[in-house]
Amino acid sequence: MKKLNTVIYGATGSIGESSLSIINKNRNLINLEGITCNTNLDKLCKIAERFNVKKIGFNEKSIKKFKFSKKLNSFDIYNDLSNFHNIISKKTDIIIFATSGLSSLNLLIKILKTGKKIGIANKECIISLGRKFNYIARKHGTEIIPLDSEHNSIYFLLRQDFGKFKSITITASGGPFINFNQNRLKKVTVSQAVKHPIWNMGKKNSIDSATMMNKALEIIEAKYLFNLNDDEISAIIHPQAIIHALINYKNGASTAILNKPDMRIPISSIFFDFNENLLTDNNFDLTRYPLLEFMPINIKKFPAIKIGYQVMKMGGLAPHVFNYLNELLVNLFIKKKIKFTDIVEYNELNLERVFKKNQNITNPKLNDIKKINNWIDHNLYIRN
Repeated sequence: MKKLNTVIYGATGSIGESSLSIINKNRNLINLEGITCNTNLDKLCKIAERFNVKKIGFNEKSIKKFKFSKKLNSFDIYNDLSNFHNIISKKTDIIIFATSGLSSLNLLIKILKTGKKIGIANKECIISLGRKFNYIARKHGTEIIPLDSEHNSIYFLLRQDFGKFKSITITASGGPFINFNQNRLKKVTVSQAVKHPIWNMGKKNSIDSATMMNKALEIIEAKYLFNLNDDEISAIIHPQAIIHALINYKNGASTAILNKPDMRIPISSIFFDFNENLLTDNNFDLTRYPLLEFMPINIKKFPAIKIGYQVMKMGGLAPHVFNYLNELLVNLFIKKKIKFTDIVEYNELNLERVFKKNQNITNPKLNDIKKINNWIDHNLYIRN
């Protein structure tokens, strides 16, 4: 049986680690062809040695911090994002796109044109591309499997033949501050915000979950991934994170997939059919979860959801601007230049400023995205 040649973009992050766990248990079925990271070159080289990978990609600046540069002589090196697409070969079967943020937008566009099977866990790039994401993939015969737990659940639920659905609901754990009042939220520190109660995620995604910005972005992502109308997608809080999405039908019934919060489950779907990958260490016992809670999201406490719906209805450049502003503001929070609650507050304020001075282009091109980013970079408003 031919092995599945696989390339992982973002191999040192949490999605990468879960992917490597699956590959390690199925080395007779999967061959790791190439891996990349942003700056964690030491970890990347250890992964490459462990899995006998020859092709590695990384940010060139990371070499300065790398203590064992002689090791690099044994690899085929792709230094810089602009060269990462060259890691893919004619033999590549599967691409896992798990980089974070918008910096790899150009890379994703190139990957979408390969006609390969792509597992994607980068909501930022999907949102910025909007309708173009699926258009490019379809045009080049590229198969997309979303790897985020919510969208992966939707993907498989929609494949069940229950007829036309009424709406889709995704769930949010509520993050670490679900029981905080507004005064406590204002005092949240970076170290508090990066500690998610359930998921082990990177710093930015953890902060996004804490502000509920992550869920706002996932609502918009679902719209573009599954070609939904604005009123066909919503979110609720479900602290146990056992159900990740529900498909709601006209007769009042709903369907869901129940599983423990383990990213190996959605990630395994890029390699195996739905019920083929055996995770012997992850048997699901529902009796251990006697209480499954569901509640509406308090948009006064978490206004990111309200703003997310507004920019989704605006369409065009607006979702990208919302997304890009969040990246900038989260970075400022990490640097302790703004408060936790400022992340969403300044997002809304700057959204208004952006579209007072710039047109919301209905069908933006990549150059339009670059122009609006440049305007924001030079005009971002933060109170002194």
